[in-house]
Amino acid sequence: MGKKQVHCPICKSDQALRLLDLDCGNLDHSILYSSLKIEVCKKCGHIYNGLSPEEIKGLKKYYNKEYAPINISASYKTGNMPGGAGHVALERYNQLFNFISPHIKNDFKALDVGCAMGGFLDYLHEKGLNHLTGIDLIKNFVNHVNQKGKYRVKLGSAESIPFEDHSFDVLIINQVVEHLVDPRKAFREAKRVLVEGGILYLGVPDAFRYGKTCSFDFYWFLMRDHLQHFDTEHLKLLAAMEGFELLDFSKNENLILSKELAMPNLNVIFRLSGEKSRLNVTQDCFKLKKEIEKYITNGFSGLNKKKKIIHDWVVSKKPIYIWGIGQEFLYLYESAGLKNCNIIGLIDANPYKQKKISVDGKKIMDKSVLKKAPSNSVLIISAIAYIKQIKSTLLELGYEGKIISF
Repeated sequence: MGKKQVHCPICKSDQALRLLDLDCGNLDHSILYSSLKIEVCKKCGHIYNGLSPEEIKGLKKYYNKEYAPINISASYKTGNMPGGAGHVALERYNQLFNFISPHIKNDFKALDVGCAMGGFLDYLHEKGLNHLTGIDLIKNFVNHVNQKGKYRVKLGSAESIPFEDHSFDVLIINQVVEHLVDPRKAFREAKRVLVEGGILYLGVPDAFRYGKTCSFDFYWFLMRDHLQHFDTEHLKLLAAMEGFELLDFSKNENLILSKELAMPNLNVIFRLSGEKSRLNVTQDCFKLKKEIEKYITNGFSGLNKKKKIIHDWVVSKKPIYIWGIGQEFLYLYESAGLKNCNIIGLIDANPYKQKKISVDGKKIMDKSVLKKAPSNSVLIISAIAYIKQIKSTLLELGYEGKIISF
């Protein structure tokens, strides 16, 4: 696996405690790292994924080679896809705009960092903002937005913004910083491209509330492209060291993928003051560690229950179908023993997965394979955000086997 990344992304300490090792499995030929290593910095209490340089290189390639094609080809367009325009995404945009609108004006020059497919740019345009720009590190997303011909969109990232100094009044960095290997670079770049007194909005998953929104084991860690796990205290630490002062923050839940799944979200508004401060670690910085330890304990409890259920299927050799070939499936396949079952069909509605993806040589099929399913079969719904939609489809298909959703 190579030498791991040894420095805390916030304070650069090389002293860390490993909280979790978990094998998450992988698609055939995937370049995404497969072993999850959650660490806490002993100096400042920040929680992050400990990756080797090789794993970091693979992750950067993953976004263009796997993440973007899969998302662009997704069948459920109403969900909260990256920069999408479905009703779930629009609800998120409403929440975001209501929070930032007291701090911005229509004539502000705004940059959406990680604009993905451009959904929030479209939303801001409809709200009256006319000086809109976007960047994204995924070429397919940039091409997708530029086809609209509305905005100036370039390849770039929060760590490397391709614009001149003091170009913007406001930066919107929503659901991005958790993906970064070096989040301090993002704050430095924000400082460079913002005007004096400029506004920086950040939206990240709220790691302090991981255990309060989704009951599926380790769900927020299974998103392996999320490398940093923030609470308010650690965002404040980062910001203060780079010359930003806190103006406001709020906590809410953002629907993701469907109305059945909500992410605990932390919204923060900073203003560029230019006055850096030294690292100021308080006892509050270590409260996150306690919450994450509870979350991990509960995750193992859920995993052990699933192992017992799946072991019975292994012994009985029942024919198994799985619908939803994503992060939850891969975790169940590798860590819960699903790979040892008598799997006769992997199903996913995404046409890209059907054409391009396999698992241990097993190709992914569409739902039509269930028309010939034996009545003694078991169908596992592993796409937890789409349980209702999949069950409705199974009813239409007349599937006669047993249906399980964890």
